[in-house]
Amino acid sequence: MLMTRSYNGLHHRFQARLSRMLSPDELGAFILVLANSLQDEVLRKSLAPRLREVFQAFLVKREIGVLTGAPDDLAVFERLAEQGIAGYGCWRIRQLGPWGCAWNPLRALRPARSSTEAFGGLEQPFDDQRFHFDKPFLKPEIFSEERFRGRFIRMLFQKFPFVGYHLLLLPDAAGHRPQRLDASSHELAWVLVASMAGKIPGFGAAFNSLGAGASVNHLHFHGFVQPGVFAVERVDWRHHGGDKAYPLPVARYVDVKEAWRAIDALHAENQPYNLLYRPGVCYVVQRAPQSERTLPEWMETAGWQEVCGGFSLSDRTMFDSLTAHDIEQGLALLRP
Repeated sequence: MLMTRSYNGLHHRFQARLSRMLSPDELGAFILVLANSLQDEVLRKSLAPRLREVFQAFLVKREIGVLTGAPDDLAVFERLAEQGIAGYGCWRIRQLGPWGCAWNPLRALRPARSSTEAFGGLEQPFDDQRFHFDKPFLKPEIFSEERFRGRFIRMLFQKFPFVGYHLLLLPDAAGHRPQRLDASSHELAWVLVASMAGKIPGFGAAFNSLGAGASVNHLHFHGFVQPGVFAVERVDWRHHGGDKAYPLPVARYVDVKEAWRAIDALHAENQPYNLLYRPGVCYVVQRAPQSERTLPEWMETAGWQEVCGGFSLSDRTMFDSLTAHDIEQGLALLRP
């Protein structure tokens, strides 16, 4: 069983796993559960009482000087201790023309890691001394570990999610492979998404190359459930045969091997890219390397979600004032 056999089953498993993770001894897990609980009202209400209880326990530990955790988690908790958690509500959604926007204030606390670093090429050696997804302290954050098509896939909760049921999918996580896509992993993602089509409507996967929003140099995909379409999936764009030009170069492939040839050609050119996998389809989006363009303040990051037309904002004023024209101009800045 990979994840679950139905949407309701996924929701139940997701909620139950989050609930079991809550402990006054696991600071990182507390932050993860808080962030994930805000994606819908059902999750928030079911987890809120225990979250408040565990938060108070951590405040007591902080007060007496015995609070422990990873450096990133301690830094995040300092912000939470100052602000409290009562003010964090569920994500708020706006649709601006084809573009989707969410107000997700907790995302402001996430570590940037390498997603803001200068582009040094599509292939960088794996560095065991830096943050990666096989660190022992991440074990409580594992959603599942299963075999699929002969590959061992570890699924981690996304600590600061920005799409529904957001999971990090790591093929052969213990192999410590860098974030450079290969043909077999591309085909694995393609087949995985296709296999979920009849079980979990809206399931998809995505990939950030280095230089394109990948925050960790450890081979991984993003899994999610998005019942509606991202802007890039709308049929009126030219890559769908329509008459409107998308702000960024996009190619749509319905053959897994043809898609791989296009991706491999980008590798040869050292061209950063983002991928979106839907059942039987792969969108390949070329973009400028991160940090080489000055982006507007509201575009806090630029990974696969942004280039596909979805935006998470942590500032409420920016969320309320953003326009479709702002988004089109912001995406145009990423043209390679």
